[in-house]
Amino acid sequence: MKDSNRQDEVGVLIKSMNLLVCLAEAPLSVVELYERTGISKPTVYRILNTLDSGGFVVRDRENRKYILGPALIGLGRATRNSAELIRYARPTLMELSKKYNETVNLGVLSHGKVIYLDTLESAQRLRVTVPMTIENNAHTTALGKVILSSMEEDHALKIISTMYAAKANQTSRYTEPEFIEHVRSSRKQGFAIDNEDDAIGFRCVAAPIFNASGDPVAAISISAPTTRVSLEDLVKIGKDLTTTCNNLKRTNPPRF
Repeated sequence: MKDSNRQDEVGVLIKSMNLLVCLAEAPLSVVELYERTGISKPTVYRILNTLDSGGFVVRDRENRKYILGPALIGLGRATRNSAELIRYARPTLMELSKKYNETVNLGVLSHGKVIYLDTLESAQRLRVTVPMTIENNAHTTALGKVILSSMEEDHALKIISTMYAAKANQTSRYTEPEFIEHVRSSRKQGFAIDNEDDAIGFRCVAAPIFNASGDPVAAISISAPTTRVSLEDLVKIGKDLTTTCNNLKRTNPPRF
């Protein structure tokens, strides 16, 4: 029974994607969508009503045709922004990788989670390996800490409160008040450190990337085994990384 339900859900998802692909080409009515896809009219109606409620499609009242909605347009814009950010930061990531011969990451913060957009792994045998787009809790990574520390404090506190409300975070290394103080300390020094918080045997330091308005849009981190990088080394790297990221802001960044 469960397999049958799952097949039905997958089938609806595939049909929904087919409808969206058609609407990406031109505004279409229910009848036109039925003719193009072969999906029954009642099913087309049901799917479109669901997509409409989420802002993924919009119906024109005059010609009764559907077009892609603001939710999808927003997702497309976010995707373009991520691609531009990666292209913009990649030369800097390559320079840092060559300079330190350690793993360099580019990440953003989304709903209290760190999403890795780009990673250049160290060529050394013992190195930090980060699967692309993996999400980590912001309170365990230097990337998450430094982006939080660079935000308006009220905004950061709301995100932190939501993070610590999750049951999975109740056993965090830091209590919520301790983490807030940790973030405030990172704000003062301009970079954040992960001292085996995310993985035993590895350390990481990160600095924020700001847009033209002065808002943190991402961060760059350098990760290395504790056997190669001491805390003192990490502080020195952090200061250099902060300068590097500050210089990025002065090189005509795209509008993120």
